[in-house]
Amino acid sequence: MLKIKLKKIIYICLIFILVLSNINIAEPNDDIIWPKYQGELDSYSSIVVDANSDIVLFDKNSNAKTFPASLTKIMTAIVVLDNTENLEEMVTFTYNAVTKDIDRNSTTIGASAGDILSIKDCLYSLLLPSANDVANALAEHVAGSINDFVLLMNDKAKTLGMNDTNFINPSGLHNENQYTTASDMAKLYSYALKKPIYKQITSSLSYRHKPIRKYRNPNNSNNQVLNNNSMITPGSGFYYKWTNSGKTGHTSDAGFNLAVSAEKDNMQLICITLNSKNNAGRYNDAKKLFDFHFDNYKSLTIKNTDYRFKDVDYNLSIDNIVLVKSLDITTDEYYHVTLPKNVEFSDVRSEVSFTIINNVDNFVIGSVNYYLGEKNIGMCLIEGLNSEEDETIYTAYLDLSTALNTRNNSIPIVEKPSNTKNKSLIFFDNQGRIVITKTLFTIIKFSSIVLFLFFTVLFIRTRLFTSIFELLKTAYYSIRQKMRLKRH
Repeated sequence: MLKIKLKKIIYICLIFILVLSNINIAEPNDDIIWPKYQGELDSYSSIVVDANSDIVLFDKNSNAKTFPASLTKIMTAIVVLDNTENLEEMVTFTYNAVTKDIDRNSTTIGASAGDILSIKDCLYSLLLPSANDVANALAEHVAGSINDFVLLMNDKAKTLGMNDTNFINPSGLHNENQYTTASDMAKLYSYALKKPIYKQITSSLSYRHKPIRKYRNPNNSNNQVLNNNSMITPGSGFYYKWTNSGKTGHTSDAGFNLAVSAEKDNMQLICITLNSKNNAGRYNDAKKLFDFHFDNYKSLTIKNTDYRFKDVDYNLSIDNIVLVKSLDITTDEYYHVTLPKNVEFSDVRSEVSFTIINNVDNFVIGSVNYYLGEKNIGMCLIEGLNSEEDETIYTAYLDLSTALNTRNNSIPIVEKPSNTKNKSLIFFDNQGRIVITKTLFTIIKFSSIVLFLFFTVLFIRTRLFTSIFELLKTAYYSIRQKMRLKRH
């Protein structure tokens, strides 16, 4: 128990050593210019987000509700992946799956009742050509019924903070009560990109699934599904070479929708365009927005940019007894900050908070939020990495109910602060010096007085004080006795 308490204290002390250079009173710089795209767009609503930092760089009516069409299938795929361990599980198509809400002219793979495909086959068929019969079949396989699957979709939407989204079916075929926003779709796509299999599927140009009854010949071209995202297809009029994932959607009521991501110079952007007037409009909007933001912004890996996050290695022992074999104060590679290209990282200030949380694979001991002016530009978790031997101690000691949720079983989800006025009592200026407010100084002063009184009382109650008191008492009475004798 003592060892664990000492390790906690050591971690906190190391963090202070790592992030503090000196104390200074300063104010953050608000005079920052953020480049804004000013061109015309065809889509009614759109948004651009840095997928690594989740920072919104552009929005146009991003909170306006509109119909998702087949962008719905992104959520369908996510719910399937979250509830499936083996992609080779076989899915049996029912009569209901191949007929319910399937318009004659809607996209399908031509499945018949009784056809059997793997979940992997189905996911490729769902996301590349956007097959509606496959969406129904996957829903029934995972949840037992389409209605129960829709409940899972809406539960997941709430978990991801998609507060202006509601699903009625897994395919995206039009329903007045099925709606979303560009902002919500960006949250969903950011989550989807954390899943390697999702990114692998949506970056593929084609895929051949197992034969179905309608096309029994394995070599029949109808068993090959093609990616209908023109931005990822070389030779198409809308090809964009940095594109690495995407999903399209279209109905007469929803217009032309697109969710797409592109990666360039260590920066991965998500672009959502909803309710474009035509097919060309959605692609042209995405290309314009990608070009502008790649030209004007940069995404930096916090671990490689913030000088305070150089892996610090400590070995601590007392009287040759090793208390901690190895302590590393670090952060992971996937945390980024997003900055205008003409701004240096030295212009960024940061706020540190300390919370010890066991995350099984590592030991989260705090977080850092980064700001440019008053705008949040990214965050990271501060981690203390344990040896395998020490990991069991932490797991046994800490209340696991306090552990953070994980994103894709590896990335802790931490709610990012809003861009409202900062109320923090402590932050860093652009020279890396810690900044404290008068309020915090008062708290520290009051706490010091309380601690002084506490230790004074504690000292009074010790045997040492009792012994000293008895000696002083004896000396006092001895001196008093001598004075009386002199008088006589």
